[in-house]
Amino acid sequence: MAPTAALRDTDADWRELGEAQPYWGVLTQPDYRSENLTPERIEAFYATGRSDIEGLVTALEQATGARPAGRALDFGCGAGRLTEAMCAYAREVVGCDVSPGMLATARARGGRARYVEAPPAGPFDWINAFIVFQHIPPERGLGLIEDLLARLAPGGHVSLHVTVWREAELEPAVPGGWRGALPGWARRAPPPAPAGTMMMYDYDLSQVVKRFNQAGVGQLTLLPTDHGGHHGVIVLGRRTI
Repeated sequence: MAPTAALRDTDADWRELGEAQPYWGVLTQPDYRSENLTPERIEAFYATGRSDIEGLVTALEQATGARPAGRALDFGCGAGRLTEAMCAYAREVVGCDVSPGMLATARARGGRARYVEAPPAGPFDWINAFIVFQHIPPERGLGLIEDLLARLAPGGHVSLHVTVWREAELEPAVPGGWRGALPGWARRAPPPAPAGTMMMYDYDLSQVVKRFNQAGVGQLTLLPTDHGGHHGVIVLGRRTI
């Protein structure tokens, strides 16, 4: 995890990625790089979204006793991979992203969802964010989580993914070759990565759960995730107050 004392403008990274690689920026597989795209690969990209959302809806129903419905928000929607799939369950779906290039790609698909650059006013009956917060510094991301949960309707569902730890070989190196956690006084920030770099950040899960609880989402289910050694959880819940 890159030190975040000087908070990086990750929105600028995603504006650049969205212009050059709107599909690969969502799923980092060679087939989805712009230079390798075919109509069949684009369809395969969106098919993964249908599969992921089907699994999430099943898990939400098992965890809460009900399926999400009504008005839904897909935060960090990218090219609409999950957003379009959410339309099979929700009456109205809005996708939100900071990348104009990704939003243009999503809109060009011509689906039923609506795409915007900032989250519209709530309430929402389902708020989803998957493989999004791992790219946002926690100092900023925790505030965004609070803002999203404030838009959740009573009885509304939430499915929100964060990364919380990583394999030792993915820990950033510091002067002297040491890897792993160091006290604050011993940390040295590396040179800034160039614009358009896909940054990865880990969250303190206790701080995430605190914000869910404060928003009235008290009963939580955690689904483990592993993206190439970056381990996280999808937090599933339903607002009860």
